[in-house]
Amino acid sequence: MLFFVAALGAVAQPVLLAWLLLVDEAGADEPVDLVALASLASLTAWFFLRVGVQPEIAVEGDTVMVRNPFVSYWADLSQVRFLARGGAFALDLEGIGLVQPWVFSRSVFDGHRARSARREFRERIQEALVDPDRGPAKEAARRSLRMGPADALLLLPLAFLVWNVFDLLSGP
Repeated sequence: MLFFVAALGAVAQPVLLAWLLLVDEAGADEPVDLVALASLASLTAWFFLRVGVQPEIAVEGDTVMVRNPFVSYWADLSQVRFLARGGAFALDLEGIGLVQPWVFSRSVFDGHRARSARREFRERIQEALVDPDRGPAKEAARRSLRMGPADALLLLPLAFLVWNVFDLLSGP
């Protein structure tokens, strides 16, 4: 449900912008108004994509990948412990510490799906910890700042911000 709402919100931004410009004629007075509307739509679409569509958790082979809105984590299954206390869920990644996967917090909207995903994920981690054939981890757990194609949506709001700063500094 949250994924659908976020995807709908991201897709609605260009439609809303077109309606404001063509039907409501917003931004017709000044070019700065037009750029402000476009940058607001771009920023809102980026937010919907980053928070609602892109977060995920996956197990590929022996590696766990957690994509939260701003940071990604990778760790070998043997370096991961699943923690659940009082309705809160987290992963303890060896060398990094506690990580709360964003997708586990969707239980308010996607209760059944989130519960089954947590159960399946917990079972995969337990199997990896019990498996005697697994050797030591191939590499240490790591984290990185997330960057992707959707971040191009931030260029217009940043350009608008710089434009306004220079406009204010130049005076009347």
